[in-house]
Amino acid sequence: MTINISTTSVSDFLKKFKAYADDVSDLNEPLIITRANQKNVVFISEQDYNSLQETTYLLATSANRNALQASLDQLNRADGHVLTPKKWTKIQHDDND
Repeated sequence: MTINISTTSVSDFLKKFKAYADDVSDLNEPLIITRANQKNVVFISEQDYNSLQETTYLLATSANRNALQASLDQLNRADGHVLTPKKWTKIQHDDND
């Protein structure tokens, strides 16, 4: 997965805010706004922000990290189980009985 990251100055960003906001939102590509003394900021879409928040939440505890790693290990060993829509419907039906 390649992420294109563009940069612009504060003054250019302010002049072209709507165009930059549309591009960031539509393309989900971050924009670095350069500032003096390396105090740059990154402008991202709400979708990207929510994704970062979700990832941070999922990785916040060692229990979650261990469970995710165990799932990845199981998948890499081809030791997982495929849950088809038909099986899911059956599980839901069985749980309601």
